Amino acid sequence: MFIVVGMECLLTATFVQTVCVMGQKPAALIVADRAGHAFVRVPHRHLIAVRDERVDETAFQYNIPLYRVHDWATVPDQFLMQFDTIVVVCYPTLLPAQRFTLHGIRALNVHPAPLPALRGPDPLFYTARGDVPATITIHQLDATYDTGDVLAAAGVHVPPGCDELQLIRIHAMQAAQLYIDVVSSARVAVPQQAEAPVGWAAFPFAEAYTLDPEWPMERTQRFVAMTDARKHPYWVPGVRQWVHALDPEGAVQVHCADGVLRARA
Repeated sequence: MFIVVGMECLLTATFVQTVCVMGQKPAALIVADRAGHAFVRVPHRHLIAVRDERVDETAFQYNIPLYRVHDWATVPDQFLMQFDTIVVVCYPTLLPAQRFTLHGIRALNVHPAPLPALRGPDPLFYTARGDVPATITIHQLDATYDTGDVLAAAGVHVPPGCDELQLIRIHAMQAAQLYIDVVSSARVAVPQQAEAPVGWAAFPFAEAYTLDPEWPMERTQRFVAMTDARKHPYWVPGVRQWVHALDPEGAVQVHCADGVLRARA
Protein backbone atom coordinates (compact mmCIF):
# COMPACT_ATOMS: atom_id res chain seq x y z
CA MET A 1 0.00 0.00 0.00
CA PHE A 2 1.16 3.56 -0.64
CA ILE A 3 0.30 6.90 0.90
CA VAL A 4 0.52 10.36 -0.69
CA VAL A 5 1.89 13.26 1.35
CA GLY A 6 1.38 16.76 0.02
CA MET A 7 -0.36 20.10 0.42
CA GLU A 8 -3.85 21.41 -0.11
CA CYS A 9 -2.92 22.51 -3.62
CA LEU A 10 -3.69 21.83 -7.27
CA LEU A 11 -0.49 19.84 -7.89
CA THR A 12 -1.20 17.35 -5.10
CA ALA A 13 -4.92 17.10 -5.91
CA THR A 14 -4.34 16.49 -9.61
CA PHE A 15 -1.63 13.89 -8.92
CA VAL A 16 -3.97 11.98 -6.60
CA GLN A 17 -6.88 12.17 -9.00
CA THR A 18 -4.71 10.96 -11.89
CA VAL A 19 -3.27 7.93 -10.08
CA CYS A 20 -6.81 7.02 -9.00
CA VAL A 21 -8.07 7.19 -12.58
CA MET A 22 -5.12 4.97 -13.59
CA GLY A 23 -6.14 2.36 -11.03
CA GLN A 24 -3.56 3.15 -8.31
CA LYS A 25 -5.64 4.65 -5.49
CA PRO A 26 -3.60 5.68 -2.42
CA ALA A 27 -4.49 4.02 0.87
CA ALA A 28 -4.44 7.43 2.59
CA LEU A 29 -3.53 11.09 2.13
CA ILE A 30 -1.66 13.39 4.49
CA VAL A 31 -1.60 17.15 3.91
CA ALA A 32 0.46 19.78 5.69
CA ASP A 33 -1.29 21.69 8.47
CA ARG A 34 0.25 25.12 8.94
CA ALA A 35 -1.97 25.80 11.96
CA GLY A 36 0.24 23.64 14.16
CA HIS A 37 -2.24 20.88 14.94
CA ALA A 38 -1.14 17.38 15.84
CA PHE A 39 -1.72 14.46 13.50
CA VAL A 40 -5.45 13.98 13.07
CA ARG A 41 -7.91 12.43 10.64
CA VAL A 42 -10.30 15.03 9.31
CA PRO A 43 -13.76 14.76 7.79
CA HIS A 44 -14.01 15.51 4.11
CA ARG A 45 -15.58 18.67 2.80
CA HIS A 46 -19.30 18.31 2.10
CA LEU A 47 -19.29 17.85 -1.65
CA ILE A 48 -21.56 20.19 -3.58
CA ALA A 49 -19.87 19.97 -6.96
CA VAL A 50 -17.04 17.57 -7.79
CA ARG A 51 -13.88 19.47 -8.69
CA ASP A 52 -10.23 18.45 -8.99
CA GLU A 53 -9.01 21.69 -7.41
CA ARG A 54 -8.82 20.54 -3.78
CA VAL A 55 -7.27 17.57 -2.04
CA ASP A 56 -10.17 17.18 0.40
CA GLU A 57 -12.71 17.02 -2.43
CA THR A 58 -10.54 14.54 -4.33
CA ALA A 59 -10.25 12.40 -1.19
CA PHE A 60 -14.04 12.49 -0.76
CA GLN A 61 -14.65 11.60 -4.38
CA TYR A 62 -12.41 8.51 -4.22
CA ASN A 63 -13.14 7.57 -0.58
CA ILE A 64 -9.53 8.00 0.59
CA PRO A 65 -8.85 8.60 4.32
CA LEU A 66 -7.48 12.13 4.81
CA TYR A 67 -5.17 13.31 7.58
CA ARG A 68 -3.49 16.60 8.48
CA VAL A 69 -0.24 17.03 10.36
CA HIS A 70 2.09 19.81 11.45
CA ASP A 71 4.61 17.94 13.60
CA TRP A 72 5.58 14.54 12.24
CA ALA A 73 6.63 13.46 15.72
CA THR A 74 2.90 13.16 16.45
CA VAL A 75 2.37 10.58 13.67
CA PRO A 76 2.31 7.13 15.35
CA ASP A 77 4.73 4.47 14.18
CA GLN A 78 1.80 2.05 14.00
CA PHE A 79 0.16 4.27 11.41
CA LEU A 80 3.26 4.62 9.23
CA MET A 81 4.05 0.91 9.32
CA GLN A 82 0.83 0.13 7.44
CA PHE A 83 2.43 1.40 4.23
CA ASP A 84 5.30 0.18 2.10
CA THR A 85 5.68 3.40 0.08
CA ILE A 86 5.31 7.10 0.81
CA VAL A 87 5.04 9.45 -2.17
CA VAL A 88 5.69 13.12 -1.43
CA VAL A 89 4.07 15.59 -3.82
CA CYS A 90 4.64 19.27 -2.98
CA TYR A 91 5.27 19.24 0.78
CA PRO A 92 6.54 22.51 2.36
CA THR A 93 9.04 21.16 4.92
CA LEU A 94 11.59 18.39 5.35
CA LEU A 95 10.16 15.00 6.25
CA PRO A 96 11.72 12.39 8.58
CA ALA A 97 13.39 10.29 5.88
CA GLN A 98 15.50 8.34 8.38
CA ARG A 99 12.36 7.35 10.28
CA PHE A 100 10.77 6.01 7.12
CA THR A 101 13.92 4.01 6.36
CA LEU A 102 13.95 2.63 9.90
CA HIS A 103 10.47 1.20 9.35
CA GLY A 104 11.35 -0.23 5.93
CA ILE A 105 9.17 2.27 4.06
CA ARG A 106 10.23 3.34 0.57
CA ALA A 107 10.01 7.14 0.43
CA LEU A 108 9.88 8.91 -2.95
CA ASN A 109 9.65 12.58 -3.82
CA VAL A 110 7.99 14.00 -6.94
CA HIS A 111 9.83 17.14 -8.07
CA PRO A 112 8.54 19.21 -11.02
CA ALA A 113 11.98 20.21 -12.36
CA PRO A 114 15.25 18.67 -13.50
CA LEU A 115 17.70 17.83 -10.72
CA PRO A 116 20.08 19.04 -9.53
CA ALA A 117 19.50 22.06 -11.77
CA LEU A 118 16.56 23.34 -9.76
CA ARG A 119 16.04 22.23 -6.18
CA GLY A 120 13.69 24.03 -3.83
CA PRO A 121 10.05 24.90 -3.17
CA ASP A 122 8.89 26.72 -6.33
CA PRO A 123 10.48 25.16 -9.43
CA LEU A 124 7.49 25.71 -11.71
CA PHE A 125 8.00 29.48 -11.55
CA TYR A 126 11.49 29.13 -13.01
CA THR A 127 10.25 26.61 -15.55
CA ALA A 128 7.66 29.18 -16.62
CA ARG A 129 10.42 31.79 -16.84
CA GLY A 130 12.32 29.55 -19.24
CA ASP A 131 15.32 28.91 -16.98
CA VAL A 132 15.04 25.10 -17.30
CA PRO A 133 13.14 22.68 -19.54
CA ALA A 134 9.81 21.42 -18.19
CA THR A 135 10.63 18.15 -16.40
CA ILE A 136 9.34 15.74 -13.77
CA THR A 137 11.90 13.97 -11.57
CA ILE A 138 11.19 11.19 -9.08
CA HIS A 139 13.93 10.63 -6.55
CA GLN A 140 14.47 8.89 -3.26
CA LEU A 141 13.71 11.02 -0.23
CA ASP A 142 16.69 11.83 1.96
CA ALA A 143 17.51 14.18 4.82
CA THR A 144 17.92 17.35 2.74
CA TYR A 145 15.94 19.13 0.05
CA ASP A 146 15.77 17.36 -3.33
CA THR A 147 19.20 15.73 -3.11
CA GLY A 148 18.26 12.03 -3.15
CA ASP A 149 19.21 9.52 -5.84
CA VAL A 150 17.10 9.78 -9.00
CA LEU A 151 14.84 6.93 -10.10
CA ALA A 152 13.37 8.55 -13.21
CA ALA A 153 13.04 11.85 -15.04
CA ALA A 154 10.88 12.78 -18.02
CA GLY A 155 10.33 15.86 -20.10
CA VAL A 156 6.92 17.53 -20.00
CA HIS A 157 5.25 18.83 -23.14
CA VAL A 158 3.83 22.29 -22.45
CA PRO A 159 1.56 23.38 -25.31
CA PRO A 160 1.48 26.95 -26.62
CA GLY A 161 -0.98 29.20 -24.82
CA CYS A 162 -0.71 27.26 -21.56
CA ASP A 163 -1.64 29.26 -18.45
CA GLU A 164 -0.34 28.66 -14.92
CA LEU A 165 -3.13 26.34 -13.77
CA GLN A 166 -2.76 24.25 -16.91
CA LEU A 167 1.01 24.14 -16.34
CA ILE A 168 0.47 22.70 -12.86
CA ARG A 169 -2.08 20.13 -14.05
CA ILE A 170 0.14 18.98 -16.93
CA HIS A 171 3.09 18.45 -14.57
CA ALA A 172 0.92 16.61 -12.03
CA MET A 173 -0.50 14.24 -14.65
CA GLN A 174 2.96 13.53 -16.06
CA ALA A 175 4.20 12.92 -12.49
CA ALA A 176 1.43 10.39 -11.88
CA GLN A 177 2.31 8.48 -15.05
CA LEU A 178 6.01 8.51 -14.20
CA TYR A 179 5.32 7.32 -10.64
CA ILE A 180 3.31 4.37 -11.93
CA ASP A 181 6.12 3.54 -14.37
CA VAL A 182 8.64 3.63 -11.50
CA VAL A 183 6.71 1.33 -9.17
CA SER A 184 5.82 -1.13 -11.93
CA SER A 185 9.41 -1.65 -13.07
CA ALA A 186 12.79 -2.39 -11.53
CA ARG A 187 14.32 1.08 -11.58
CA VAL A 188 17.83 1.55 -10.21
CA ALA A 189 18.36 4.84 -8.39
CA VAL A 190 21.41 6.83 -9.49
CA PRO A 191 23.10 9.75 -7.71
CA GLN A 192 22.43 13.20 -9.06
CA GLN A 193 25.12 14.43 -11.42
CA ALA A 194 27.86 15.86 -9.25
CA GLU A 195 29.28 17.97 -12.08
CA ALA A 196 25.94 19.53 -13.03
CA PRO A 197 25.16 23.11 -11.95
CA VAL A 198 22.90 23.33 -8.91
CA GLY A 199 20.21 26.00 -8.68
CA TRP A 200 17.76 26.89 -5.92
CA ALA A 201 14.08 27.45 -6.74
CA ALA A 202 13.24 29.94 -4.02
CA PHE A 203 9.85 31.56 -3.75
CA PRO A 204 10.35 34.49 -6.14
CA PHE A 205 10.98 38.04 -4.97
CA ALA A 206 9.77 41.00 -7.01
CA GLU A 207 12.93 41.19 -9.13
CA ALA A 208 12.26 37.67 -10.44
CA TYR A 209 9.30 39.12 -12.37
CA THR A 210 11.55 41.25 -14.59
CA LEU A 211 10.81 40.99 -18.32
CA ASP A 212 14.34 40.71 -19.70
CA PRO A 213 14.75 42.70 -22.95
CA GLU A 214 17.14 40.01 -24.22
CA TRP A 215 14.35 37.42 -24.23
CA PRO A 216 12.52 36.74 -27.50
CA MET A 217 8.86 37.71 -27.58
CA GLU A 218 7.75 34.08 -27.35
CA ARG A 219 9.60 33.56 -24.05
CA THR A 220 8.18 36.76 -22.58
CA GLN A 221 4.64 35.81 -23.59
CA ARG A 222 4.98 32.29 -22.16
CA PHE A 223 6.39 33.57 -18.88
CA VAL A 224 3.52 36.00 -18.37
CA ALA A 225 0.89 33.43 -19.39
CA MET A 226 2.29 30.70 -17.13
CA THR A 227 2.54 32.90 -14.02
CA ASP A 228 -0.80 34.67 -14.43
CA ALA A 229 -2.50 33.04 -11.44
CA ARG A 230 -0.02 34.70 -9.07
CA LYS A 231 -1.46 38.16 -9.85
CA HIS A 232 1.98 39.73 -9.52
CA PRO A 233 3.00 42.67 -11.75
CA TYR A 234 5.97 42.46 -14.12
CA TRP A 235 8.86 44.91 -14.24
CA VAL A 236 9.78 46.43 -17.62
CA PRO A 237 13.39 47.69 -17.33
CA GLY A 238 13.38 49.88 -20.45
CA VAL A 239 10.63 52.15 -19.16
CA ARG A 240 11.17 51.39 -15.45
CA GLN A 241 7.52 50.56 -14.92
CA TRP A 242 5.39 47.74 -13.52
CA VAL A 243 2.76 46.21 -15.83
CA HIS A 244 -0.03 43.76 -15.07
CA ALA A 245 -0.65 42.02 -18.38
CA LEU A 246 0.44 41.88 -21.97
CA ASP A 247 -2.14 43.59 -24.16
CA PRO A 248 -1.87 44.63 -27.85
CA GLU A 249 -3.79 47.77 -26.91
CA GLY A 250 -1.61 48.52 -23.88
CA ALA A 251 0.24 51.81 -23.52
CA VAL A 252 3.56 50.39 -22.26
CA GLN A 253 6.17 49.10 -24.71
CA VAL A 254 7.96 45.88 -23.73
CA HIS A 255 11.13 45.55 -25.78
CA CYS A 256 12.28 42.03 -26.61
CA ALA A 257 15.20 40.64 -28.57
CA ASP A 258 13.09 40.18 -31.71
CA GLY A 259 10.42 42.85 -31.46
CA VAL A 260 8.15 44.89 -29.20
CA LEU A 261 5.14 43.77 -27.18
CA ARG A 262 2.67 46.00 -25.42
CA ALA A 263 1.34 45.81 -21.90
CA ARG A 264 -1.12 47.43 -19.52
CA ALA A 265 0.19 49.36 -16.53
